[in-house]
Amino acid sequence: MDYLKSFAERLKELMNEKNLNAPALAKEIGTNRTTVSELLRGNYFPSTEHLVAMAEYFNCSADYLLGLVEFQPENGKYLPVKPFGERLQLCLREAHKSEYRLQKDLNISASLTYNWLHGKTLPTVHSLIELSKYFGVRVDFILGREN
Repeated sequence: MDYLKSFAERLKELMNEKNLNAPALAKEIGTNRTTVSELLRGNYFPSTEHLVAMAEYFNCSADYLLGLVEFQPENGKYLPVKPFGERLQLCLREAHKSEYRLQKDLNISASLTYNWLHGKTLPTVHSLIELSKYFGVRVDFILGREN
């Protein structure tokens, strides 16, 4: 599935619903118009920070925005994002996986997982999607936006 294309289409739909143009969205999520225009063209995914900002602004699921689910969950209530390292540790515990197993299964470097687990960096949106598939959970769960 082409998640990048799905993301661009969903973003356009959500912006149209709010009658929002690229400069206005850029201001809302703390980026520039060019970045939003590139996202709308489907040239790349947003940063994880911008994905969260857009999901919060549109009060939608990150999974919906990324095109991972067809419909928006009905409750529409999301929790504040939790520290990624804590959420990743929770996913590892619940899946009975080790950090080493995660690295081998997803071909991720030890330094990258260390940085994620210790709050030094956030994963890319592509990595979030891969992690959600690996653990069988939603991106919103990994981000801590849902329990």
